[in-house]
Amino acid sequence: MAAHLLAALPSVHEVLRHPEFQAASPHLADPYRARLVQSVIQRHRDELRSGTSSSTPESIHLDVLRSCIGEARAIASPFPRRVINGTGVLVHTNFGRAPLGELLSRIDARALAGYTDLEWDPGSGQRGNRDVALGRALCLLTGAEAALVVNNCASALLLGLNTLAAGKEVLVSRSELVEIGGSFRVPEIMQASGCVLREVGTTNRTRLDDFARAARAGESVLLKVHQSNFVQRGFVQQVPVQEMVGLGGALGIPVIEDNGSGLMSADGVAVLDPEPRVAASLDAGVDVVCCSADKLFGSIQTGIILGRAEMIAKMRQSPLYRVLRLDKLRLAVLDAALKLHLAGAGDDLPLWRLFHTDQAELDARIGGLRLPGPQTRWASCRRVPLRATLGGGSNPEATFASAGLELVHRDLSADALKRRLSTRDVPIVGYVRQDRLYLDVRTFFPDDFPQLQRALDELSGEGAAE
Repeated sequence: MAAHLLAALPSVHEVLRHPEFQAASPHLADPYRARLVQSVIQRHRDELRSGTSSSTPESIHLDVLRSCIGEARAIASPFPRRVINGTGVLVHTNFGRAPLGELLSRIDARALAGYTDLEWDPGSGQRGNRDVALGRALCLLTGAEAALVVNNCASALLLGLNTLAAGKEVLVSRSELVEIGGSFRVPEIMQASGCVLREVGTTNRTRLDDFARAARAGESVLLKVHQSNFVQRGFVQQVPVQEMVGLGGALGIPVIEDNGSGLMSADGVAVLDPEPRVAASLDAGVDVVCCSADKLFGSIQTGIILGRAEMIAKMRQSPLYRVLRLDKLRLAVLDAALKLHLAGAGDDLPLWRLFHTDQAELDARIGGLRLPGPQTRWASCRRVPLRATLGGGSNPEATFASAGLELVHRDLSADALKRRLSTRDVPIVGYVRQDRLYLDVRTFFPDDFPQLQRALDELSGEGAAE
């Protein structure tokens, strides 16, 4: 059977000449169109030989053609593409974390389209440093002596440990050896940095004495890691950062903190009360603080490093810094967010505008929709109160009031309905609970609602079951 199927595979030229494939691949030049078809046919050939293919002699031509058309269309689609977030998670890791919204309109796109003064000092006419201006702004915002920006918070921690602790023991509480998402773990970052991990305390309780017994004057480094994406309760104890700073000062060893979320402002927001403030850590005397800019700071993916001038200067001289530094596009977006923070207008960042949208506005947005009635294929399509979360590993147990839609379709299960909406040209993603699909509109932007209306209308008359 396998040999029979292999012989039934279409030739490259057959697929290339097919009108449907030609219509699906006008964006590909001839050499790349041929290469795509060759790779798809080879994949089908490998599946036939391994016995994992579900094709039959009658379907093999069509299966290959559909695969080629699908891949050609996928290449034509922009990446990343727009997703409508109906999960109620504001800082959603899978959806790019903090939304940028109108922040992009604050960038001088005309300047970025041409040449820029990225690394040129107009005063001297010589080569400059790409993040000096951002560093000054970050110091003004936080009170730090010096600042540096790199690719993300994991990069910031890697650079800090590699520069200040390579070959040394880095002491960290067992309760803070966290996994930060995507299977990246703090112990692995520490190993890659060249330092020696020294665990102190226990999983649930760590005291200052645990650090004091293990630390060696002038030789160790103390590391504090924010438990950003989980909560410990019960018989637990952690060492406050102020106590670690006191021990580090007494022994003459650095204290580094992985702050995680990058909370710079948003004072008075109850849901953020447990979150460590970056400025508070610096005020307490932490030598180096690392944090993210694409979480609570509300900007693009960036790792921010703040702290002692002499330590930041060492990191800037590290070859690793050149590997991890930012390009001009991300520097521009970060600069735009920084300017809002410095103007005292951090609440104007898209993330915080979504957060501060009041219930009346949410209700008005839902009220602007034409919700289908009982005569349609919808068994239920109604406004309901919901609970949203900040996400991004910030206060993971806390929720706050929101609103959205509860959807029940007569012919589609909740999971099937979720798939139907999430596979649209503009995916609409919600969550399923107790056989109902929910869409939280707090995480909708204004131009998301016409897409939702279109989806509701299209599904009103559908009777095809899944």
